Amino acid sequence: MRVLLAPHGTRGDVQPMLALAMGLRDRGHTVSFVAPANSSPWITSFGFQCFSDGIDVEQMMQGAGTRLQSLRWQMKYLTDVLIPKLFETVRSAADAADPSIIVGAGVQMAGTSIAEMRRIPSATAMFAPCAVPSSDSPPPVVRWQTLPRWLNRVIWNWGAPLADRALAVPMNAARARVGLPPHPNPSRLLAGKRTIVAADRELGPFPKDAPPTVVSTDAWILDDASEMDASLEDFLRSGPSPLYVGLGSMVAKPGLSVASHAMGAAHSLACRLIVSGGWARIDRGIDVSDSVMIVREAPHRALFPHLKAVIHHGGAGTTTAAARAGVPQLILPHILDQYYWSHRVECLGLGPRALPIENITTKRLTSRCRELIELSEYGANAGVLASRVVTRNGVADAVSILEQLVNES
Repeated sequence: MRVLLAPHGTRGDVQPMLALAMGLRDRGHTVSFVAPANSSPWITSFGFQCFSDGIDVEQMMQGAGTRLQSLRWQMKYLTDVLIPKLFETVRSAADAADPSIIVGAGVQMAGTSIAEMRRIPSATAMFAPCAVPSSDSPPPVVRWQTLPRWLNRVIWNWGAPLADRALAVPMNAARARVGLPPHPNPSRLLAGKRTIVAADRELGPFPKDAPPTVVSTDAWILDDASEMDASLEDFLRSGPSPLYVGLGSMVAKPGLSVASHAMGAAHSLACRLIVSGGWARIDRGIDVSDSVMIVREAPHRALFPHLKAVIHHGGAGTTTAAARAGVPQLILPHILDQYYWSHRVECLGLGPRALPIENITTKRLTSRCRELIELSEYGANAGVLASRVVTRNGVADAVSILEQLVNES
């Protein structure tokens, strides 16, 4: 096969697609990418051709006008910027790569339409079960994760026409520019001919009443041999296991105060601390010491097993990495599926109730962290789950699904 992988989003959307790409290449297939401009150098370092989709996601999220937690801002950005740009760049990449299938991920608005234009199959990868309609959980834009099952289903059914109404004009205008007819339900275009939910079977169980076009695999794990730098290794060896706080790719208004709250909590609990600056640069204004270390980012696979606990934003990749490492975790959710993963962590006994980012204070974070490190059940549950999760990788199954999809077309 000639596979065009089209993730659009943060590292959490790109990294599992890199894992899939390596699995496809190992099976003898040709793989190319169309991906955010800021991800292109990382992707090409693995030896894959990568076309830029024309958007620097890191720069966009750090922009002064970005309002990531505003649904109104999200919709305006989709309609005015993302849809027109992705239709242009994904079409151009497909013309160059001549794929036999296009596989999208993240907020990929054009992949399925460009595949339709080229008369080839398409698929969409999703990394949280809450992203597909079911009675297990509400749509990702809904924070509440303990609603009755019947109400979850009602919200899905009620929300679909609203999404179609919001997307109809920009999606059908973009389709017209590539010679396609209007679609009566443009929200369905995001799923492709096949949707693959790639999430660990215990950490994020697949809903039994998902649509018939949706299939599941375990999470796609990138076999990345990246090692910690010497200074980080020295810090780990110099004392007890530290706490870790990082928000990954998230940029929220209160983000710059997260590290100071974490430092206050760590000081109160006599814990050492590693602060990962991330895209929000939450390390600004923080001084290093014998008990506090700052990193821009660190390889989760290498670092997490050495930690006392992980405090993070609740992305699918970070949640899975902490589960595989067997360490307790506390989630500070910002948006979308992060509330789903917060709920799963609490249900599985891997950590305490989440602390939404907008509610963070030093006192609240200290209380949660005290529970996180002093309640032995969290560590025990995390260790037991890790012994099973660490052996699972859904890449091979995903490759087989894509092969079958192309063979049937």
